[in-house]
Amino acid sequence: MVILALVLLLPGCLDEIELKNQSFDTKAVVIQGKLVQGSPAVVEVSIQRIGDYSGSEVATYIGSAKVSLWNAAGASVELAEVSSRRLYQAIIPSNHPTFKVQTGQAYHIRVTLLDGRQYESEPEVLLPNPELEKMDFQLADLALPDKKGFITTSTYLRFWVNTALKAANSSEKSKLRWELNAVYRLTDNAKKVCYNAEPQRVEKVFIFDGAAFNLNRLDTFYLADVKLDHRFAEGFHLTILQESLTPAAYNYWNQVKLLAERSGNMFEAPAAKIASNIKSSTDPQEAAYGYFYATTQDTLRRYVNPAQVGSPTNYCPQPPQPRIGPTICDNCLLQTGSSLTKPAFWIE
Repeated sequence: MVILALVLLLPGCLDEIELKNQSFDTKAVVIQGKLVQGSPAVVEVSIQRIGDYSGSEVATYIGSAKVSLWNAAGASVELAEVSSRRLYQAIIPSNHPTFKVQTGQAYHIRVTLLDGRQYESEPEVLLPNPELEKMDFQLADLALPDKKGFITTSTYLRFWVNTALKAANSSEKSKLRWELNAVYRLTDNAKKVCYNAEPQRVEKVFIFDGAAFNLNRLDTFYLADVKLDHRFAEGFHLTILQESLTPAAYNYWNQVKLLAERSGNMFEAPAAKIASNIKSSTDPQEAAYGYFYATTQDTLRRYVNPAQVGSPTNYCPQPPQPRIGPTICDNCLLQTGSSLTKPAFWIE
């Protein structure tokens, strides 16, 4: 089911819908999660129910569940519910007395719902990550489809990375995934300054299988093309996170990528259920969806000064024209993801 599969892409990008006194025709459970090694390590899990409501597939957040992270030795850590973010989270310090997050070790999650149903993920090994050495961009005029599907030529910033494909002290080439998040500054008509977070779009999946190519590193490897527009008029920050993936996790993200990039032409394979490592412990016949994996991350950030890209025109003020209701130039906080707080990493 295409709609169901697309819901699996990124839980943080879903519109949460409260449906009171309604019941779904189907009640598929979707569990997504990730353990990220660090100081401290962080594990986050999202639990949702997918069902049919008036002919449409919708996702609702499942709260009040018991969620725990386990290692191969049988030690566990409980995740707390963060209702404001509609997920479960645990922060694990490096000096935790009973639970260590280390490369080479396997981890899995266990989820118990209020009705007693229980789910577990298959163990995922935490692999070392090659160093993300450099990121930068170059300007280029590209002929790409616009929002309406028409091919137009515009100027883009082509962001690229340099990275080794082998982690330190490892003989195996890594399977990599990159996550990109942007923040740009916008000043409204009242001179209020907002910082607008723009997360990676769900249909964009950036992965590379190092073992599939006769390469030991990637140099000037293009990840994303960002159109040069008002977002670069007052300052733009791009953050790139690099993750190491197991073969199973890479297969999951590759299936997500193939589904997200489907164009609907007659030669494409039919859509199918994306592989999941989530199983029901209470009912082996129940289909569960989603994926949990463990990874290390390396992060680089790049600030783009407006003068570096020709000082694009500010978005505000807008020319006078008939409008219904206020715009982001009347109040920049109307933009989704906007904040008056400058991010801690914002360095010009």
